[in-house]
Amino acid sequence: MEPTAGQARQQPAGGPPVRILEGQAGSKAAARAMRAYLAELEDRIDMDPSLAEAVDPAEVTPPRGDFMLVSEVASGDVVGFGAVLVLEPGVVEIKRMWLRPDVRGRGLGRFLLKHLENRARALGGRRVLLGVNDSLVEACGLYRASGYEPVERFAPSPHVTHFFGKQLVRGEPSDET
Repeated sequence: MEPTAGQARQQPAGGPPVRILEGQAGSKAAARAMRAYLAELEDRIDMDPSLAEAVDPAEVTPPRGDFMLVSEVASGDVVGFGAVLVLEPGVVEIKRMWLRPDVRGRGLGRFLLKHLENRARALGGRRVLLGVNDSLVEACGLYRASGYEPVERFAPSPHVTHFFGKQLVRGEPSDET
């Protein structure tokens, strides 16, 4: 997989270096990663993958959003992904975020989340929102530790139990949406 513009790299603790590849919404690698993510959700929250809300690749393609892959630099293996979607001017949703279970605990979640927040800012986001199921304990902990606070439900989803928000741009009034 060739690097693209806007690429970020990290040397994770206990593993090979990774990079973030932006603009991957329609790629075969993104489709494979999404299938792995949905399979994990099916196991962890007893979710029928056919009920998962599909994201149109056009929605997570600039300027409306972005879909990024996390891949190991040397091998090119995709180990995770994240997506952002502009909901309205100034408000961006982290639509998806996932890492393969075998790479968790190396700081990649925090690395990916920071990159998603930076991408949200680049898309004009002053505030970021996200939803998560409470059985995804690691994700809930990461979001809370990263400054996310509970907000009102902002989207209908039978599988999302917690909604969080974070102000990205200092000096902006905090909204409850």
